[in-house]
Parts: sequence; C-alpha cells; structure tokens
Amino acid sequence: MISIAGYSPLGHEYTTPQASTSDTFQIADSATLSRGHHLVKAGVEWYATRQSAYRDVQSRGFLNFISQAYTGNALADLLLGLPAVTGGARLDNPQQLRAHSWSLFTHDDWRPAPSLTISAGMRYDYIAPPVDANDRANLYDPASGQLVQVGTGNVPRGGYSPDRNNFAPRAGFSWALGPEAMNVLRGGYGIYYNLGALATSEGLYFNPPYFNLNVYFPGTGTAVTLADPFPASFPIFIPQSATAYQRDLRTPWIEQWNVNLQHLVGQTRALEFAYVGSRGHDLISARDLNQPAANANVPNLRPNPAFADITLIESRASSLYNALQVRYQQRPSSGTWMLLSYTFGKSTDDASGFFTSAGDPNFPQNSLDPEAEKGPSSFDVRHRFTAALTHPLPFESGQFLGGLGIISKIFRNTDGEVVAAAQSGRPFTVMLLPEIENSNTGRSNLGFGYNDRPDVTGKPSLPAPTQDAWFNTSAFSMPPFGTFGNSGRNTVRGPASANLNLGLVKHIRYGLRGQLDLRAEVFNATNRVNYDLPDSFFGSPTFGKLLSAGSPRRFQFGIRTTF
Repeated sequence: MISIAGYSPLGHEYTTPQASTSDTFQIADSATLSRGHHLVKAGVEWYATRQSAYRDVQSRGFLNFISQAYTGNALADLLLGLPAVTGGARLDNPQQLRAHSWSLFTHDDWRPAPSLTISAGMRYDYIAPPVDANDRANLYDPASGQLVQVGTGNVPRGGYSPDRNNFAPRAGFSWALGPEAMNVLRGGYGIYYNLGALATSEGLYFNPPYFNLNVYFPGTGTAVTLADPFPASFPIFIPQSATAYQRDLRTPWIEQWNVNLQHLVGQTRALEFAYVGSRGHDLISARDLNQPAANANVPNLRPNPAFADITLIESRASSLYNALQVRYQQRPSSGTWMLLSYTFGKSTDDASGFFTSAGDPNFPQNSLDPEAEKGPSSFDVRHRFTAALTHPLPFESGQFLGGLGIISKIFRNTDGEVVAAAQSGRPFTVMLLPEIENSNTGRSNLGFGYNDRPDVTGKPSLPAPTQDAWFNTSAFSMPPFGTFGNSGRNTVRGPASANLNLGLVKHIRYGLRGQLDLRAEVFNATNRVNYDLPDSFFGSPTFGKLLSAGSPRRFQFGIRTTF
C-alpha cells in the first residue's frame, strides 16, 4: 500500500485478504406460567461459537510518502523513490477461537388493574473469555515485562479472568390514563450485557513470533528507497509490538431507560413524546501501555525498551446518551400509512468503537491520560428528522384521476411511497498526518498512526463553509516537537445531509391468492450532494476540503410475487 500525503493511496489496503468461518451452537428453553394477574416467564440458554479465521494484516507491506521528508512535496518524493517510512509484517497466526456463554432469566408481568401493567425481571449472563483451541498464542505479561504463552504462568488462556458478576435487573410499566384510555404512559429501566464479539479476542494472535512487524526509515546510514524499501541490513534494532489484556477485563454493560407518553388522535393516529437515555460502562477500548511521556529528547525511550507499542485492551471506556423523541403515526385504515419522527439527542464517550471509525481513530493521543478523550461520539447526530408515507394513487373509478382512460387503467391499484430524511452533521477529529510522529512518543499499531493532533489557536468553524474550506484551517498549527497538541477529540462538525426517496408500487392480483408487485423507485430523487467528512489531516494539501460524497440519484426497478 503506497500512501502519498494529499492523494488517494495506490495498491491494496494492508488489512486484506480476510478469511473467516464461524459455527454457532445454541440450546435454549423457556417456560411460561399464567396465574391470576401474573404472567411469569423463565428460561435458560447456552451459546457457543467456533471461529476459524486468517487476518492478513500488514503482510502486503506499506510505503509512506509525506511532504515533510525530502523535497517538501510527497508526490515529488515518490517520483524520486524516497519513502519516509516503510514496513511490513510476517505472520503465521491462523485463528482457532472458541467461546461459550450461558444465561438464566425470569420475568413477571403483573396486571393489578385493567389500565396498569407492571413488569420486572432479572437476567444473569456468564460469558467465558474466548480461547485458542491449541493455546497457540502469546501475550505480554505486565508483571514480568515479557511475552508469555497463554495458559501458562499468570496468563489465562483467554488473556483475562472471567467476569462472574453479570446480573441484569429490568423493570417497566404501562398505564392507560383516563376512562377512554386515550393516553398511555410508559416507562422502563434495564441493564444489558454485551454477549461479546470475537474481534476483541483476536488480539491473542498479534504477538511475536506469530506476528512480527518490521519498520524502516531513513537517517540510519542505510538507504531506504523504492529500489530497496525493506533493507536486510537495517542497522537499528526495531522492537516488536505486543498485545496485553487487562487481567480483570469486565463484560461491557449498558443502562437504558425511557419514559414516553402516547396520545391517541381519533382511531387511527397517535402522537408520542419520549425521553430516552442510556449510559455505557466498562466498554472495550485500548491504549499504548508502553507509551513514554511526551519529550523532545531523541531517543525518547519507552518504559520497556525491549518492545515498541504494547496495546493494552481494557474495559475503561464509558458513554452517555440522552434524547427527546417525537413521533406521529397514522395506521393504514384507509390505505394511507404515515410516520413522522424527530430526535434531538446528544451522545458522548471516550471511544466510539474498538476499531477505527470514520472521523475518529478511537485511540487516545496520550495513553497516559485517556480521560482527555472524552467528547462527542463519532455517531453523534444532534438533530434527525424522518418521514415516510404510503398512499394509494387516486386512479380508481370515481376518484380524482379515475377518468384518464388508459392512463387510469395503468396506474390503478398503485401505491405511491415517499421516504425522506434529514440530519445534522457528525463530528470528527483533526489530526496530524499518520506519518508525522510529532509528540515523539512512538506509534501505535492498533491506532494506525492516527495519534498526534495539532494545536488549536482559533475558532475552527466558519460562518459560510464551502467545499474548498469546510472549516477554518488557519485555526490549527503544528505543536512544538515533543508535545501533544491541545486539539480535542471530535471537536469539528461535518456537513449535514438530506435525502428523498420516491417509489411506485403497482399491485396485480392473479389466481386465488397470488399478487404481483411491480416496483419503480428513485433514490436521492433531488440528486442532492451529501458530502462525506472533509480531509481532517493537518499538513495534507487538501486539509479542510470536502473530497467525496454519497450516492447520486439512482433508479431501481423490481418485481415481487407472493402466492
């Protein structure tokens, strides 16, 4: 993969090819008892997963060209054959992950009055740490400062000890107000545990000798060129990366709560107001356990100089979401169905995902101060409005357009569909180019180099942003070498988006119960340009510019039959 600052990369990304096969096994049983005003449910479930996979990460190699290296122009450096950083991995780490979990639950719905229902329950989840079938994996042991085979010494087979405290209570109510029950008040609270994705445990397989990442750079007395990008006689010992797990890694869990009031308008329409909230705890994240403090001294030795970055997978992240939701719905009693909804919400966290996501590397700039990463979630959308409508077209006999001859015959039994959505922009993080290691604290393999940030010395927003200048790029500057930039995480907002989809569906009946549907749809009917996030890399020639957008107008035709 050849990366040139300010240009699209050449070659294939270094995270392919990927091959994975998963087998899942599930045994579940439940029982229900109805007695008096109570409806009691109880159950048990056992779940197991076997994953066989191979992740060809970075073995294709990479060549990086930046404008700060030789000529001041990354493309010129490419033409001269002078990369700033090169590297590649050698790996022999086929994955044989095995995981299982089991759960118990009991729940009671109690109806003390015809207008009131109260529900309460308890669930227990045990999620065993996934392990390699043959224990063919090493992990970094912080106690000894060395790599240790899993299942030996102080390192459990899965890298961490089981979490046996996953109790999940939940409760709710529904109360019909007034003699005609035109209003219903509902509310609920519950705790839910993440039954786990195997992606977190794939960190078992990225330690020497099963995974070795080699990096090369100029200035060592040995030339690093396109003619010889990976010199065999590189004079500097480059320590290998490693992975470690928080020994008492917790199962991620979330509290969810809501209160909503639904008002019946007539017999077919309902208006609903709701407050919805959630708080995430012990969410999985990562940081560099071996990152030194920022310093201008060269070399700036790591705490354990025998290793490069040491990715510590831990359950330290948290999240908070609050939202006001308004919804209007009309049921299709007369053939017309409508749904209008608006959400005003706010989501904050200190890591929006385990792996990188658009606009946010999900890896702390300063691993010694991960609390500084608190900010808007990468998926935080403050305002979102959606509308959906299905309505029969008036081409039937006796209707408004029923006397147009052949045209009326063609469009009889046809529904028109409208789906519209509009939302405010998502946030993103302004970062230094991945190839620029300005803080002098080393790179992180899992963070893909997106660690350092610039200083912010002005107001990033612009009163009238354009495609060529979406935010105020002059508000950012390069920090002094050996320091972290003061620009925070997800501090700038991307462009808003809006979309309108239209469709026609003609229903043709055949036989006794058969129906043929002919569909014609147009997506993004107005052909609006919905821009993606801008170039957020300080030092890039296209810094601050909008370079890509979503899909233009598209047409789709389809046939569906039911019988």
